[in-house]
Amino acid sequence: MTGETGDARRALQLFQELLADDERVFGADHPDTLAARHQVAAWTGQTGDAREALRLYREVLDARERVLGPDHPTTLTTRHQVAHFTGQIGDAREALRLYREVLDARERVLGADHPTTLTTRHEVAVWTWQTGNSGEALRLFREVLEAKEQVLGADHPSTLTTRDQVAYLTGEAGDALGALRLFREVLDARERVLGADHPDTLTTRHQVATWTGRTGDPRGALRLLGEVLDARERVLGADHPDTLATRHQVATWTGRTGHAVEALRLYREVVQACGRVLGPDHPNTLTVRNQVAYFTGQTGDAREALRLYQEVLDARERVLGPDHPDTLTTRHEIAFFTGQIGDAGEALRLFREVLDARERVLGPDHPDTLASRHNVAFFTGQTGDALGALRLFREVLATKERVLGPDHPDTLATRHEVTTWTSRQP
Repeated sequence: MTGETGDARRALQLFQELLADDERVFGADHPDTLAARHQVAAWTGQTGDAREALRLYREVLDARERVLGPDHPTTLTTRHQVAHFTGQIGDAREALRLYREVLDARERVLGADHPTTLTTRHEVAVWTWQTGNSGEALRLFREVLEAKEQVLGADHPSTLTTRDQVAYLTGEAGDALGALRLFREVLDARERVLGADHPDTLTTRHQVATWTGRTGDPRGALRLLGEVLDARERVLGADHPDTLATRHQVATWTGRTGHAVEALRLYREVVQACGRVLGPDHPNTLTVRNQVAYFTGQTGDAREALRLYQEVLDARERVLGPDHPDTLTTRHEIAFFTGQIGDAGEALRLFREVLDARERVLGPDHPDTLASRHNVAFFTGQTGDALGALRLFREVLATKERVLGPDHPDTLATRHEVTTWTSRQP
């Protein structure tokens, strides 16, 4: 299919043509017409326009509730997608609320063990994590995994997808070695069940490479990513979004091996490819542009990095909205590089603004919020208030120990700052 080759815009065009034919032949309320409208919404989202996809899905939901009823399985499918794209536009807590409502309906209508019910349980776990509660998310994923193994079997692709998420959240909880071990187990299973060249298998190989780096072996990560890139170019094509994602990671780990200039060159190539394939305003393109700005700063040009970040911020505010987590990430980076050019007072002001926004949008315990609190503490010290910095770092440390655990790398980073600023007290 056209969409499976990575050409989302062409797939959208074809479904729009099919929708016009279905409306002419069957009428606006025919189930086939509604199915085509559902696909138009789906591929609108695949092109990167999450807000328009959400608007279209809400229209399809209204129609399906009126024509088929609120409890019809296809109506519940559309409700599921409304929840998904609510999250994609940056409202993780509302997405979680909507998914919980869909889960209640699917358990009532289809039963707790129906595959689509299990899919929604999986998404409840995903968006629990997206709201910043990684410990609860990992617990939920483990429960879903147990249910899928009982209902679908250990080797079912959906079961393997949940195992993949358990591995990822294990790493996010601070156990990078445990994550790598679990990803390797999933890789063995996917190679056996799906084959070495299946896209899902290549996704897990991508994760094995990434977590190899996160366990402290950036050169090993880079070598493995090069192998995944070769496979994805051969199987999916050079312009497939998954291939571009691996090129993105190759650039990242090139930078983490200490080659910032080469990483910047690679990122500039990736941003050109993403702009051509996905469009200049696609969220993935904007993510790569964000990295171009970052490595511009890493090569020593903090002022040019700030200029590039401001361009990305303007685009993300326009495309994603001012409160989207990705937009807040760029604001966070602007604050950081403002400090890098020597304006600690302005950096502190900007970090406080980002912190206020993240607490409001993501919640006080989200890892991104905690990162902003860490930086507020740091620049409090940089502006001359060593005692205030120590007090704030101690508060952040207590929260990180509670939320992330005492051995998480982010927790250890804050403990280091507490030690540093304690030593600076008279």
